[in-house]
Amino acid sequence: MTIMLLTSHAACTNRYTQLSTTMVKLFLTLTVALLSQITVLGQANQRFNSFEEALRDPEKVKWLDLVCEDIPTITEQIDNFPNLESFYLTGCELDELPEGLGQVQSLGLLNVQDNNLRSLPTELKDLKQLTVANLRNNNFEELPEVLLTLPNLREIDLSGNAQLDLNKTLNSLSKVQKLDFLYLSGLDISIIPLNVKELKLLEELHLSSNPNLDLPNVFSPLSTTPNLKILVLSDNQITSIPKEITLLNQLKGLVLDNNPNIEIDILTEHLEQLPNLKVLLLRKNELTKLPENLDGLLNLAVLELSENNFSESEQTRIKSLLPNTNVIF
Repeated sequence: MTIMLLTSHAACTNRYTQLSTTMVKLFLTLTVALLSQITVLGQANQRFNSFEEALRDPEKVKWLDLVCEDIPTITEQIDNFPNLESFYLTGCELDELPEGLGQVQSLGLLNVQDNNLRSLPTELKDLKQLTVANLRNNNFEELPEVLLTLPNLREIDLSGNAQLDLNKTLNSLSKVQKLDFLYLSGLDISIIPLNVKELKLLEELHLSSNPNLDLPNVFSPLSTTPNLKILVLSDNQITSIPKEITLLNQLKGLVLDNNPNIEIDILTEHLEQLPNLKVLLLRKNELTKLPENLDGLLNLAVLELSENNFSESEQTRIKSLLPNTNVIF
């Protein structure tokens, strides 16, 4: 992000070697990427918004974020940028992508969110360096087949594709060899199909803005994904966390931002049974206090409580009860 960042975005690979490194990566991933939802890929490079500007020195261009008016000239101009790494073509109501993108073999990130796409051209099979595909808010019903041919693809965002067949999509995603970062937000998901277990390298999953989630039938299937480390459940109108969350003993980071009716007492009780959980985000939950007993949070390295309504005395109390946790208000 996959923050991958989040993110992620090719960015979003969290490889954990030792505990301190794990905590740093988790926290950075879960905060930077989740706040910005922008990939770190190309962030150090200048972003060009038009061909006119970019063609002044095309060999230095690594990031193109084109305005829709440039679409008619993409096919004839795109091969002028031999070092292009990030290409954005968003919010242009496109039914199909312009020809020529397959020529940009240096491309690492393709962002075509907020269009009307139902498929991707087969020429994208030549993008062997592509690591991030952002297909958010389009009309895809299943994963475009061409993505299965890309050997370095690690992050896919399918959020907001209302007609997406999740079961069929998960079957296809299992064939993406290096997939470790997946967005499935805003899809009106209720349960997670059992074939999610085939996503054997998946480390980070976003299920935000799915308010009809049947959490027991989300947590149970996810417990079979052996490498899942970060789960994002923000903006889901969650009130109670069921006991099935304790099945996710591989989890290291949990994000529950903007669920203002969540029952914190039950949450902390269950988290005591997740000793590997090190990062918990509870931002924007209208919290004024935490339970008297915080033993369930003692194993945390980072507890993010910003944008809530804690008094200074409550902040002091929480920090005193969690002396080994970096508590952020």
